[in-house]
Amino acid sequence: MKIKKMLLWLLAVAVLLAGCGKKQEPESSYKVYYVNTTGTRLMESAYNPQAQTFEEMMDELMQQLQTAPTSYVSALPEGVSINGYERGIDALRIDFSTGYYSLSNTEEVLLRAAVVKTFSQIPGVTKVMITVDKEQLKDEEGEPVPAMDANSFIDTKEGGINSYQYATLILYFANTQGDLIAKETRNLHYSSNMVLERVVVEQLIAGPETSGLKPVLGSNVRIQNVYIQDGVCTINFDEGFNNAPSESPLDPEAALYAVVDSICETCDNITGVKFEIDGESDTLFRDTVDLNQVFTMDRSFIEQDEMQTGAAGQEETGE
Repeated sequence: MKIKKMLLWLLAVAVLLAGCGKKQEPESSYKVYYVNTTGTRLMESAYNPQAQTFEEMMDELMQQLQTAPTSYVSALPEGVSINGYERGIDALRIDFSTGYYSLSNTEEVLLRAAVVKTFSQIPGVTKVMITVDKEQLKDEEGEPVPAMDANSFIDTKEGGINSYQYATLILYFANTQGDLIAKETRNLHYSSNMVLERVVVEQLIAGPETSGLKPVLGSNVRIQNVYIQDGVCTINFDEGFNNAPSESPLDPEAALYAVVDSICETCDNITGVKFEIDGESDTLFRDTVDLNQVFTMDRSFIEQDEMQTGAAGQEETGE
């Protein structure tokens, strides 16, 4: 009996040691971005870099960016090359050859997105600036394109990306006291397959970036549909729309107008907003506000400082 127990003990130890000695495969911690074979959509591929230094990481990722895996194509078309890079204080600058300006709109925006999304993953890189022959990239109107981060590109999973639109969003969130709404300005590029009104609402769901501001919608809210007719934007949410964020005691009516004012200020030709929950508008929002109506811009919920700033701006422009 003792011999049998000893053999069982030795077997258990052997199994344990074998398990400990098994090499764990490293998890891929980076994504490198490419385009599909038709050149209409950004694609991603998991990658585990081996580099130890910043310079090694840059060299490795630049090599990966130019060498696409099977079924993908490099976002860097023929005739365009990377001249080099410079690690700045506020942004990583990546310099391209003059062939960059010969790219079509689709090629350019996909390359720009692939570069920014790939290199902004490197520790210490918060933004990426693109230069062409050491001069800052300019848009179609000749204006310098500012440094970008991964959040500057809002994609859709539905279909390809024909181009990116650039927009300045005016978003309203709950103020520090939680009794009014306050403005936050956000610049980003979004897929041309998405309507701007949906982008605004998705950014509201993502929450504020400004310190002190609080969300007006829960992070678990889902948008089921957005459609526009005769200047009225109708947003159909799921049931999560009725759940107030735990960190924001904002009045339900003020929370609604944070959405309304954000859309009306950001989106041209939108004069009103309607809300639905699971396709129904004949319901109360958070047991308080009747949704069966069209909501229009209302500045009475905006924090006084914001209203004064807006009034001053109108006086300066003579409006």
